[in-house]
Order: sequence, then C-alpha cells, then structure tokens
Amino acid sequence: MKKYVLPLFGLLVVSMVALACAAPTPQIIEVPKEVVVEKLVIQTVEVVKEVAIEVIKEVVVTATPEPPAPVADQSAIVAAWQSGPHSDNYDLGKGPNTYCSRCHSPQNWDPTTRADRPPNCITCKFPTDEEVRMATTMEFVEEADWVGIGCDTCHELDESGNSSGKLAWLNTVTDEYEAVSAPTELCEKCHLTTSGIAATGGTGVTHAIALGGSAHRNWAGEWPQAARPQYCSDCHDPHSTEPKQCTDCHEAVLTSETHMKGFNQIMLSKVTCMACHDADEMEVGPHPDEEKGGVFATLVSSVSRSGEPVIEYVKSHSIQWQVACDRCHFADNTWDLPELTAGGETPESEG
Repeated sequence: MKKYVLPLFGLLVVSMVALACAAPTPQIIEVPKEVVVEKLVIQTVEVVKEVAIEVIKEVVVTATPEPPAPVADQSAIVAAWQSGPHSDNYDLGKGPNTYCSRCHSPQNWDPTTRADRPPNCITCKFPTDEEVRMATTMEFVEEADWVGIGCDTCHELDESGNSSGKLAWLNTVTDEYEAVSAPTELCEKCHLTTSGIAATGGTGVTHAIALGGSAHRNWAGEWPQAARPQYCSDCHDPHSTEPKQCTDCHEAVLTSETHMKGFNQIMLSKVTCMACHDADEMEVGPHPDEEKGGVFATLVSSVSRSGEPVIEYVKSHSIQWQVACDRCHFADNTWDLPELTAGGETPESEG
C-alpha cells in the first residue's frame, strides 16, 4: 500500500505545481481607503432672548360715589320768608318797572327801561290824581306777576331749587352773582339811603331803614364786646325780617334798680328803649295814633304816596349808652311830665 501512496503524493504535488504555473498572475487590487475629511461647519444659531416686558396697567380706582347728602328741611325758612315783607311787598307805587322793582322785585326789573321823571313813587301816583298815573315808558307789572325778593336774590340755588345757604347777591344788570364777604354787605345792597343819583333824576330814596351808624357803638366800653351784634342778621331774621328786642340780649336791664333814675314800672311800659337811647336827636313823643298804643318813641314826619302827612316810628340804628332826659321832660311839655334836666335832676336841685 505504501508503494502506491508515494507516487500518488508526488503526482498530487506535480499537479498542484502545474496548476499553479498555469494560473494567471494575481493582480493587486488596491482597495480604496476610507478617507475621513473633517469638515468644519459653522452653524449660526439664532438665540432668541425672551425679554419680559412688564406692562404696568394704571388701575383707576373709582371711588364709590357717596350718596347725596339729605337736603335740609327748609320749610321753616320758607315759612318765615313767606310771612315777611321780602316775599310780598307789592303795592300800587311799586308796580311799574322803575327803580323800585330793582330792589323790591329784582326779577321784574328791566335795566333797559327808561323811567319817567321824576323816577320815584310820585311818578306813578299823584295826590291830585283820581286814578293811578301809568308810566308811558315802561310796562306795568301786574300783582300776579310780581315776584318779590326771592331766595335766588341772596342765594345761589342748585338744579333742584334748594339753597346751600351760601350768600351771594344777584346783580340784575349783569344777571350774575356777586360774592359778599359778610351778611351786612348783602343787606346794604338794598338797605342804604341813596341820594343825588343822576340816573334817577337827581333825587334819591329815603328808605324806612336808616343805617345811621353801628347798632352798638359801645360807649366807653360799658358793654362787654361779646354782647355787640356784628351783622344785621344778629338782630334781624333775614327771612322774616322780624327784629329782636333789646331785652332779648339785655335781660337784666329792666329789673335793675340802677337802670335809670326815677325808675317807674308803669311809665316804663310806655317808653321804648330807643326813645331814650337813640342818638339821632329826632323828635320823641307818644305816637298820635291811639292804635299805636301811645308809646313814647322817636318819630319822624313824612308824606305818604297818597299825599297825606304821616308820623312813623324811626327805625334808627344809632344807639347810645347815655341818655338825655330833657328830650321828653322839658318845660311845659304837653304830656304832663315833670321837668328834668338832661342828667335827670330837677332844675331846683341843680340850682
């Protein structure tokens, strides 16, 4: 067996050599290498920053409106006004649209109206005329249309027609309100004696109220300052115009033994305070009209619109502390009063 193996092996080797020689020359195939190229890529990154914008909203806090204040009850004031001369001051002499209505009924007064001469109450009614003399240059204001001195003359009114109480004077020429600094300034818009005004024909009007000085001049400091009235309204109700009496403030005067010499309670009831304390030096005596009570007071003689002579009490504001007894107690007086000197003594005792 071994003799067959060796030749076979040799044959195999020869065959393999022959095959190897017959085989084509092997080619070297270059396998491409994988080249890694590093490429720099610049990438722009958009960075978005969130900017927080704080929006401040202005919060308007609307206050809850307060309920309107309750309107003060003005019924008592209206009633006082209705009872006084400010609300009802119509008479025949003031009807025409003259300077009378400028104060007595401002809403009826027409500043463009020209008055007849003389422009006063005599214009409308003469003593010799049987009927009312009608002014030819102005319209006559009927009594039903007469307004009087209403609330809006002295107070600005709100839309509901109520007054806040604040004082202001309605200028009927400009139809605007003028501020006043004090109640007395408001009163003086009408309650002043006028004279020599060319626009009214050169003659003024003497009103019943003569503001001849302070109501209390406080002679020699006899009265405490606290007792002195400061404004007209301290003594006069501005709506009813009802005045205070002297004893409303000076309560102890009539019970004082030193009030006056020869104090007589019976006679005192027939003498007004102004009969002694008036400083105008006007006539003093009992009113001749018995219906007036025959009380001693300061008197003034005048002529009424009907042309008749009249005697009226003087509404003076000139008050003095000292008195002169001989204003009434003069010699041969017609009232059978004992004669006294100015100081209250009998002439014999002074002699």
